[in-house]
Amino acid sequence: MANRPGPTVVVLGSVHMDLIARADRLPGPGESVVGNNFTMGPGGKGGNQACQLALAGANAYIAARLGDDDFGRQLLAELKVRGVDTSCVAIDAEFPTGASTIFSGEGDYSSIIVPGAASRLSVEDIERARPAIADADALVVQMELPVGLSGHAAAMAAAMGKAVIVNASPAPDSWSDIPQSLWRATSLLIVNAVEAGRLLGRTLQDNQLNAGLAELAARSGIETIVVTLGSKGAAAFTGGELVCQAALPVEPVDAVGAGDAFLGAFIAGRLEGLPISDALRRGVAAGALAVSRPGVHDALPSRHEIDAFLSRTIES
Repeated sequence: MANRPGPTVVVLGSVHMDLIARADRLPGPGESVVGNNFTMGPGGKGGNQACQLALAGANAYIAARLGDDDFGRQLLAELKVRGVDTSCVAIDAEFPTGASTIFSGEGDYSSIIVPGAASRLSVEDIERARPAIADADALVVQMELPVGLSGHAAAMAAAMGKAVIVNASPAPDSWSDIPQSLWRATSLLIVNAVEAGRLLGRTLQDNQLNAGLAELAARSGIETIVVTLGSKGAAAFTGGELVCQAALPVEPVDAVGAGDAFLGAFIAGRLEGLPISDALRRGVAAGALAVSRPGVHDALPSRHEIDAFLSRTIES
């Protein structure tokens, strides 16, 4: 990928094929509901975030593992179309590409992720990405891969003086599931409200945002904690202060991938030097645009679309 003006980010994560069934509401345990739409398309948190970073103006690399199959070839082509550098993607000749079965309804979703080849990403794969990490401004990791691999990459990046962004999603069962070595390497933590509650060991109430995020910061030693709040926007605890950004009005269509859209636009803005309040606003705008469209990669907004949406929001 030709180097463009703007920050460079390596995303370590999984790239899956999403199989998405939509209905008016989500089924309960043991229940079936009649859906109204089914789509198949690219997904996986790592792939989604890398695509949004590229669309938001960053030079984005993805370090991942795909199967040598039709899904893998489709996903690789999709990443390239979105402007993501795939030179750090390993191809697995034995395991199939991962897939996520997603149920979407009532503006919310649930999913089951089968990692496939992504589960075979190795330390050797990460070491092959070392030159890209050395040239980058930041590394982004999530919890879809074994935490030991994320920790290895984070320690490598931190030792190089790079920013390390951890998206603790899917949420671990408890705080102790994430090793202290990963917390020590982390520059910035991004979670949603449910994930923040898992880490705290209790529900994060709206009126306890400041106290809850302050506790997470104290426990982890991470100066900046960002939490996405769905239809209520997002907030960041940094330098001992809480910064809030309300949601921006849109008609919700599909919530899948909205958190990844937020992360990509927010991180791109911060690495460009935007104040955290402005970066939060760009992240919330990206998430709102993603929610207003069907699909995942097709719903991710470009930098121009984010700018135009924010301009319209200010004018109104």
